[in-house]
Amino acid sequence: MTLFLVVIPLTFWGQGFMKVGSHPQDSTVTFNPFVDDITQRIPPLEDLIDSAIIHSPLLRSQDADISIWKYKVKTARREWMQNFYIDGLLQNDVWDALTNNKTNYGDNNTILSYQNNNRALASISLRLPMDDIWDRRNRIKTATKEVEKAMAVKDNEIVELRKLIIIQYNQLIVNQRILKIANDNVIANALQKEMGDKEFLNGQTTLYELAYINEMYRKAVTDFEQARNEFYNAYMILQEIAGIKFNVINKID
Repeated sequence: MTLFLVVIPLTFWGQGFMKVGSHPQDSTVTFNPFVDDITQRIPPLEDLIDSAIIHSPLLRSQDADISIWKYKVKTARREWMQNFYIDGLLQNDVWDALTNNKTNYGDNNTILSYQNNNRALASISLRLPMDDIWDRRNRIKTATKEVEKAMAVKDNEIVELRKLIIIQYNQLIVNQRILKIANDNVIANALQKEMGDKEFLNGQTTLYELAYINEMYRKAVTDFEQARNEFYNAYMILQEIAGIKFNVINKID
């Protein structure tokens, strides 16, 4: 019964993992965290950093801010055009005229004349408020500096994201090493517990010594469960930050 408990940690497995270079592997091969190296089953560190930068919602938001301020720079450069005004007028005039002329022969000639005139008038005016003249350059400079500020913020966020990936990547490595140690400790204490049970049944050890052995075994199992949970959490967090799924560990029993 004791040996069966030792085998339980070995059910920590996954399928469809990725090796260095992100080449798909045989999905029938499982990942054993007590034997395999996790760094050989996930993309290299630099690839994880590149992926995190591409998939970062915060960086996409910063890119949008940069674009907005670039548009504002263009708007500030074109604001002088709002002081130009174009006015137009289209007028249609109609005149009717009735004239009565008498010829030399005594005849009266009545003439009805009609005239239709269309007139189109256009004018361009320019008004330059003094504050627009003096402050235009400042508005352009302000918008330009906002672009530079947004770009600097983005660069700083990339640095912070790189640091976060590096820390989490190394944390995953450390957590696997701790998990391996915890697993070995469970195995050693399980064997010690089995021997203690036999010696107690044969009268070769005291109840106090048996209780101590059992306590050490329970502590080893508890430490193992904690180490396994921390390893799995570090693995999942690294996936979230990088924005990709490694498909190394799909299940923990």
